[in-house]
Amino acid sequence: MRATNSASCHSRSNRKGARAHPSSAVIDRRYSCHSERSRGISDYSALGKARDVSTLLRMTNGFARHAKKIECAAKSICRAPVWAAVFFAFAVPSIARAQIFTSSIVSNEATMPMQHGSSVVELDDGSLLVSWYSATNEAARDSRIFCRRSMSDGLNWGPTQIGVSPGERARESWFANKAVGNSVLFQDKENVLWLFYAAVEFGGWSGAHVDYKISRDRGHTWSESHRLTSGLGDLPRNKPVELAGCEVLLPLSHSGFRKYAYGARWKTCAKLLQPSYPTIDGSKFSHPAFVAFGSNRVLAFVRARGGGMLQSTFFDLDKNGWSIPQPTNLPNSDSAIDAVRLEDGRILLAYNDHGTIRNPLSIAVSDDRGSGHAASGLVEPTARREAGLSAGAAFRKLRDIENEAGQDFSYPSLVRARDGTFYLTYTWRYRSAIKCAHFDGNWLGLNPVSAGR
Repeated sequence: MRATNSASCHSRSNRKGARAHPSSAVIDRRYSCHSERSRGISDYSALGKARDVSTLLRMTNGFARHAKKIECAAKSICRAPVWAAVFFAFAVPSIARAQIFTSSIVSNEATMPMQHGSSVVELDDGSLLVSWYSATNEAARDSRIFCRRSMSDGLNWGPTQIGVSPGERARESWFANKAVGNSVLFQDKENVLWLFYAAVEFGGWSGAHVDYKISRDRGHTWSESHRLTSGLGDLPRNKPVELAGCEVLLPLSHSGFRKYAYGARWKTCAKLLQPSYPTIDGSKFSHPAFVAFGSNRVLAFVRARGGGMLQSTFFDLDKNGWSIPQPTNLPNSDSAIDAVRLEDGRILLAYNDHGTIRNPLSIAVSDDRGSGHAASGLVEPTARREAGLSAGAAFRKLRDIENEAGQDFSYPSLVRARDGTFYLTYTWRYRSAIKCAHFDGNWLGLNPVSAGR
């Protein structure tokens, strides 16, 4: 009826427009349309008064057709959210289940039978750099430190470069190195890249110092070697953590006449200043892995010499000391470990999930984050002991990175990349190669912390 009225309005308006001024045509057209609409409304209102049965039926059928159209439109509108819900019900879980896991061999030095002690860092340009030492055997005179770079998420690697050559000498030393060992890569706040390593002057690891080099071009070239520690028997293993300002805490071990774990605390803005060496209580600990909580708390996990359980302790910057180490619920086969802190405060830890052998190589997470903030080290040592709490004690195993009968996988180096994924380098199959694994939280099954935790 509205279409008929509209056509009628246009035809009458055109006729009037031919005889009158355009402005009056507009007025007449508006008036005519209004009259037709008024007439249509009065026709509808006459429905109850109509005496002609045929007119009544015709008008009733018209109402029925309009009602049907409205009903169909309503059903379409209601159906849309249902189909959308069905789509997301199937599409969203498939997206959520997307996982990342790739792996590659980093080292390709077939002439050197031993590849060991790797470290991985994500640089400020998004590239990966891995370092490790290679030799005929531990503390051999032909040992050297290699570096290799990846611009493709660890899938492909550039040419191998020598970071430390055999027989190098630190500037502060009178003697050339007999051998080199464990390497550690670290890029500071000013994008200066550091390479720490064990430098043996004589004998085995009990005759080692910690030396270092720096690079201002992301490891393409390196400075001469410098000495960090002057005592014999000092070894690096894991990456340092940054504290307030330019202060850094580097995890170290002592393997001389006394055996203990400690941290080298120093200030650096491309220079090494004011080192101090707070030690961790206990003669059976080595190769600590540090996790920073803000700029004033550091949690350490330490390797248990002779096997046993991994231990944890936290560092109080104000007191420049460590709390008494306490056991975690994870076994340790007298092998190195590494750890990173997640955004929600939990800790991801790479370790050998066995008490005596270095297999499997696994990943665990501390889901509880510590009752009473124990995992973050926010409870003082005395209060924590009285409450029966321990820093980072409760872990849950997520997955094995490697688990092959009769093999050996050890010395993991773990980093969390800027995109939230993880890179892990480790010694593969009895030190025959260095391998890199790239994975994400979905592959790990790393569920978020539940509400209330």
